[in-house]
Amino acid sequence: MSLRSLRILTAIASKGSFAAAAEQLCLTQSAISLQMKNLEEELGVPLFERTGRGTKLNLNGKLVVERAREILELYDGIKTELSPSAAIRGVLTLGAVPTVITGPLPPVLGRLRKDHQEMQVRLVSSLSAELVRQVQEGDLDAALTTEPPFAVPAQYQWRPYDEEPFFVVAPKGSGTATVADLFQAYPFVRFDKTAWAGALVDGQLLAQGIRPREVMEFDSLEAALSLVEEGLGIAVMPLNRRRLQEAQRHFTLTPFGSPQLVRRVGMYQKRRHPRLALTQLVLDELCRECGYLKNT
Repeated sequence: MSLRSLRILTAIASKGSFAAAAEQLCLTQSAISLQMKNLEEELGVPLFERTGRGTKLNLNGKLVVERAREILELYDGIKTELSPSAAIRGVLTLGAVPTVITGPLPPVLGRLRKDHQEMQVRLVSSLSAELVRQVQEGDLDAALTTEPPFAVPAQYQWRPYDEEPFFVVAPKGSGTATVADLFQAYPFVRFDKTAWAGALVDGQLLAQGIRPREVMEFDSLEAALSLVEEGLGIAVMPLNRRRLQEAQRHFTLTPFGSPQLVRRVGMYQKRRHPRLALTQLVLDELCRECGYLKNT
């Protein structure tokens, strides 16, 4: 069993087809097919379901992919472990939810770039669930996400670096109305109900017996805030320290939940991978930037 065949297999799993994997690896599709046929013969079991509509991994294939990723991570990490002086260099592929990219991450990356000029960071922005999937499939070294609403598998870890309280964000001058009064007076501008934070907000609204009278949904935080600023609705959102200071100048903020709802933000990654030195550096700097002292 060669490392090359394992890399091809994981590429097929990540890209979804032989053709896409061949394009990524700069190989012909026939070469990909031959490598997978040889791997199946060596293991003695089929790894794919081959139908008229295409080829997809079967249960055997999914198990082999999981083990192949572990093997490749261990192999790729050998050089780093043998050469600690070279640990803070190379390209770190980092995922982040949009609020992190507009929050504490830019100053952290600026300081790291100044202190470690051989370190490069490639950023990918998406929602937490998608970023976690990309970490698990090996497309990201780590991701800055909200706290997962599930038990983290043993081979992964999620460590927090900040806490963000939720507020009802209303137009400036709304006064000291209660949360229930605000929802009675204004339409609800929802920011992407598919995000994990959306489930937290919906649960709290249900617990308080609040039914928003109208709902508008946007996939852009800035668009939602623009509507609120124009007096067209209210929003419920978590605010990190930097965004909270800015929001206080433009909106009326009312704590949401009793006790106030809070979410944690942290780093999701595999426990063993070649970029651990880089991801730990980013996590430590984020903890310092956010004044978070509970990272263990």
